[in-house]
Amino acid sequence: MQDDKDIWEAFRSGDESSLQRIFDKYYTPLFNYGHKFSADDHLIEDALQNLFVKLWKNRDGIKDTGSVKNYLYKSFRRVLLRMLEVQQREHSFSVLDGWTWPGQELGYDQTLISRERLETIRNNLVAALEKMTPRQREIIHLRYYEEMEYEEIAALMQLSVSSTYKLLYKAIDTLRQYLSKSDLLILLAVVSLKKI
Repeated sequence: MQDDKDIWEAFRSGDESSLQRIFDKYYTPLFNYGHKFSADDHLIEDALQNLFVKLWKNRDGIKDTGSVKNYLYKSFRRVLLRMLEVQQREHSFSVLDGWTWPGQELGYDQTLISRERLETIRNNLVAALEKMTPRQREIIHLRYYEEMEYEEIAALMQLSVSSTYKLLYKAIDTLRQYLSKSDLLILLAVVSLKKI
């Protein structure tokens, strides 16, 4: 099985099926990431289409990358934010109004935790997320849902690594104001289970 770097090389050399493989692998994670900026599915889909059309058109000028995932997230973020700026100018639209946790609803194991307890955690999480800045919500998503390293997050969000640590600390501090330590552990376990 080819790894990302081999597929990326083939794509840069003009292999259309490699672009399709990259698209198939990253479409859903990028789409979910797009929801950190907008609740508008059509806008996110348009941004994804624009990204992949742009990649194909400019494949000759695209350089090798240490992380295909990081390159795609960074490029997609730039395309989507540009589109949102245009939309905001036209419609005074607020970014991240409809932010929800990935998957919309938390999964659970009834043998470990009651439905009522999880609903309380979910409500507290929503309250905490509403108190966070858009960048704090974004860093929570990248670190815990996408499992990116601090260096990758720093590059993607255009921050220094130390600023990335500080931003995540502030986001976690907000979570702690609304969730007990045990609730935070349950929440992290649920997020991990949803990815298996």
